[in-house]
Amino acid sequence: MEQAPLPEWEAALIEEAITTAERRLEEERRQARKRAVQLAREQAYHRLAVAIDRPIATADLPGQLSLFDTDPTLFDAS
Repeated sequence: MEQAPLPEWEAALIEEAITTAERRLEEERRQARKRAVQLAREQAYHRLAVAIDRPIATADLPGQLSLFDTDPTLFDAS
């Protein structure tokens, strides 16, 4: 059985619905890319702030108590 051709107005309505859906999908993808870039930027700022705020590792201060001996021995690889 063959289907009857669609009336002109119905074909135009379908084409308009497809065009609108494609346009909306493209806009959603653009917004998603924009959000991804913003999120990556915020994460980078956070990592930078943590790195700046992190104290620099220094040697033990004189007179500071230590749980383990920090003096190198013959077998230490230093």
